[in-house]
Amino acid sequence: MVVWVYAVVMAVGGVFGYLKVHSKASLLSGVGFGLILLVSGYGVWLGSKESLVASAVIAALLVIIFAVRVVKTRRMVPAGILALLSVATLVIFLNQLM
Repeated sequence: MVVWVYAVVMAVGGVFGYLKVHSKASLLSGVGFGLILLVSGYGVWLGSKESLVASAVIAALLVIIFAVRVVKTRRMVPAGILALLSVATLVIFLNQLM
């Protein structure tokens, strides 16, 4: 399921951010959002529309967070790539809600 892959990417990204530049914020936010998305993914797997909505809201929030980081840093890696991934994931979630 897309939400589980997205969750793992967010969590692993947070761990890499911590390992590369010792960013505790990356670790906490990446793992935190990853865990929330895993729980939401479980709900989606059980057929919960509310969990799919929650996943879409989280993806939209992450689009905003990563877009702000791209504007501030003017670098595509990693925030730009994660923003694009979040947009693609959001589109998939919204399509599933239709």
